[in-house]
Amino acid sequence: MTETKKTTKATKKVEPQTIDRLSGNEVFKYTDKNGYEYEYTLQFPGVVKTWEMMDNATMENGQLAKSVLADEYIRNVVVEPAGLTLDDFDNRPGLNELYNAIDLFLGKKMSD
Repeated sequence: MTETKKTTKATKKVEPQTIDRLSGNEVFKYTDKNGYEYEYTLQFPGVVKTWEMMDNATMENGQLAKSVLADEYIRNVVVEPAGLTLDDFDNRPGLNELYNAIDLFLGKKMSD
């Protein structure tokens, strides 16, 4: 009679990845032509709010309204300086650079 040996593999229990998108604010600094430095603290507003900002800025033709998205970004992502609005950039440089920094910041947070 032949004995059959059963071998069992020790299997490692796989745990789900933990994601903490809400931590880790980022500081963006913009230096103007005179060397003055503007500092902005960016905070992730959450997955739902991030998608809502995109939805709010999408026109009927499917294109993004950059003015609407920039306003959403500044109101919902920039936490310092507090109360900053898109209108403040009538007298302040670096709007395109800040917009791009926010876009990259949100992209990184959403792809985690």
